[in-house]
Amino acid sequence: MDGKKPQHVEQIRSAYRRIDDKWLHMQYRLMLVLVAVTTVTETVMFLVLQTLDVVGIPPENYLIKYLAVPVADNLILSILATVLMRGRFSARKKIYGISLLMTLMAFAVYTIHAAWVSLMLAFAIPMLVTVVYADQRLTAMVSGLCIVEKAVSDLLLCWDPKRSRVLESENTFLDFVLSLLLLGLFYGICACLIRMEQEKNNVSIDLERQRQHYHMESLTDALTGVWNRQALREAFRRLETRAADCQVFLAMMDLDDFKRLNDTYGHYQGDRYLKALGQVLRETRTDRVNAFRFGGDEFCVLLYDCSREESEQICRRLQEQFAAAEVHASCEQVSVSIGIARFESGEQPSHLLQRADTALYQAKQKKGSIYFSEEK
Repeated sequence: MDGKKPQHVEQIRSAYRRIDDKWLHMQYRLMLVLVAVTTVTETVMFLVLQTLDVVGIPPENYLIKYLAVPVADNLILSILATVLMRGRFSARKKIYGISLLMTLMAFAVYTIHAAWVSLMLAFAIPMLVTVVYADQRLTAMVSGLCIVEKAVSDLLLCWDPKRSRVLESENTFLDFVLSLLLLGLFYGICACLIRMEQEKNNVSIDLERQRQHYHMESLTDALTGVWNRQALREAFRRLETRAADCQVFLAMMDLDDFKRLNDTYGHYQGDRYLKALGQVLRETRTDRVNAFRFGGDEFCVLLYDCSREESEQICRRLQEQFAAAEVHASCEQVSVSIGIARFESGEQPSHLLQRADTALYQAKQKKGSIYFSEEK
């Protein structure tokens, strides 16, 4: 138990972040691949058109307008993406930055080669690759930019003179409107996919929370709220590992004359004393101090990374805090006796418990005292 709740939910979120980081690097590589493919395609197209002698403008103009400018644009975007990926930016800034650069790449490719209507699909790529992040804001931003960029390119820019003007005819205008609607529809599909992915992720986290809650309940004593005997067994299984780096002490304690209290005042009053001691132990619980109910009125406390003196101080403070509990105002004062044993490498937990129990027996000879077990 080690004083901490299981961190499985955070582990799930951490796994999601690792997946996002992996996809970010894949998105970056995809962008570089698209840059390379675009550059090669533009070069091949130039050579083919030159061979077929179908270029309508001087070759040097075509070379500058449809090859040099796109290559330069791709090179700039690639450099910016590389600087972003290698810089000390947060993962979120890198994700948003790379996604934005991909929309600019799509804008450049579409504007320069707008005569090819099918290149409208270039805007779908930046939208699609953001779905993996399950970030509605990111996908909405990228999709909005893509739609605006296509509208700006169609309405204001005319890089290719062969390109049909939007207001040239009724058909070209309807084609323009339809293209924007299709991009909007594509965004809607992406948004639905993200929503479903978020629901799946939330279900996984909720189920893990429930499983964690039930697991914690199974290891918690219902009456006192401290860890139970099963939790103590789990702590003992990890004891050798914890003790390799620090000293570990086991303190066993119980309420003095508890049986007489139950017989005199009833079990309800006895439970009040147990709850009061449980509250004191819960308030003391840290990474170094773990409390368990062993059974009846007996409790165990594992003290990690403590010296003998520190262990005694912690136990003395527990006694004082319990003595000040409100439960004593309505009934007689009850003391706590404590026996302490230091864990030794290779020692069986049963033997450690036996030594602590023997020390507790010695402590009860003088009620409310603390007694250390002799080293084995």
